[in-house]
Amino acid sequence: MIIDRYLVREVVRPFIVVSFMLLVVFATFSLARFLVDANAGFLKISEVVQLTSLKALIALEVLLPLSFYLAVMIGLGRLHADSEIYSMRASGISERRILNPIMMLALALALLIGGFSIMVRPWAYVQIYQVKALALASSEVDRIKPSRFYVFDEEDRTVYVERISDDGRNLYGVFIRSREGENLQVITSTAGQFEYLARPSFHRIKLSNAQVFKRVLDGPDFIARLGAFTLWMPAERTMQVKYQADSIKTTRLRYSSQPDDRAEYQWRLSTPVSTLLLAMLAIPLSRSRPREGRYARMLLALVVYAVYFSMLDISRSWVQQETVSNIWWVTGLLALAVLALYVPWKKISKRSRRRHA
Repeated sequence: MIIDRYLVREVVRPFIVVSFMLLVVFATFSLARFLVDANAGFLKISEVVQLTSLKALIALEVLLPLSFYLAVMIGLGRLHADSEIYSMRASGISERRILNPIMMLALALALLIGGFSIMVRPWAYVQIYQVKALALASSEVDRIKPSRFYVFDEEDRTVYVERISDDGRNLYGVFIRSREGENLQVITSTAGQFEYLARPSFHRIKLSNAQVFKRVLDGPDFIARLGAFTLWMPAERTMQVKYQADSIKTTRLRYSSQPDDRAEYQWRLSTPVSTLLLAMLAIPLSRSRPREGRYARMLLALVVYAVYFSMLDISRSWVQQETVSNIWWVTGLLALAVLALYVPWKKISKRSRRRHA
């Protein structure tokens, strides 16, 4: 019907605008974070673009429910403020009939977001971890810039080179600190040469005029001055991606007993449910009197959204820590709040008064 298309259009327009704005803000924030690593030499520009795009894709499962939530508030709020809703009711169109196209749109969006969470989210995280692993594997050679500190092997080795020749072979002002448990080794040199993959799994650094200091837990300290010193550095050539629950397929998470896996699985299933509940919540919150203003309850709606997703995130952390068994109590509280807003309290109160009269 014409009314259905009109109502859908009033919600879809702000939904597109709000989604675009939120996505731009999130992508800009993510881009700024990755550019810090790019400036330090750990990421290439192409990898920054790829990681930013993947992060934005993952964020859609949270941004789209918020966008639709606000779009319903904006669209129906305008219809209430301009008395169009009241005109429809006066024409014999019930409120349930008015809300049917909105809920059908919310259901379609919930199914889309569910698909994102179940299939796209783990795929995107796999790509992210592979890009980061590749960047770590190649950062020792072709990404090191002079006059900067670099930490490798989970902070077990720190490298600093004051100056590097154009071909990357000659090094000047070399500082290498290695730590293994309580044992510490510091090597400094005025100059040296770098040989990429001199052995299949090692790089070789030939240092001249080197000074070596070594401290061990169960022995005396060692200090030496060497005219020539050769150091073999393990090459991070293998892209070893550690097990991460957010990159595992949903079918595998379903039968897992690990707390991280259960938390991730419940989170993926909660996003479409949250989309529907937020859409249902936005409908009564958008109701306003003709002179109250179309955005009168927008602040309240934002506070409710922030509190809900904060509690959902905290609950997910509790599941990971095995403090609670699931996150569904948060969605249950929201469902009860939505149900309370849809109960016709005025009619119930009037009937109760008639009975007591």
